[in-house]
Amino acid sequence: MEDRERLRIVLRHLIEHNEGHLEDHKRWIELAKSNGQDEVARLIGEANGCTEKAGNLLKEALLLLDQK
Repeated sequence: MEDRERLRIVLRHLIEHNEGHLEDHKRWIELAKSNGQDEVARLIGEANGCTEKAGNLLKEALLLLDQK
């Protein structure tokens, strides 16, 4: 298997894995809110935004890899 194909496989895996984290974060945000931990929920939400940005960058990398 060539390196390019390995990259494609790894990027797809990382994107999927990252999306799982986004769903997990939403559950933890709700749990924190329901326990009166609004600041904790806010910080998890902020981390979620960073995770979302990371996912977008991984998707962009995959698109770029597929173009070349």
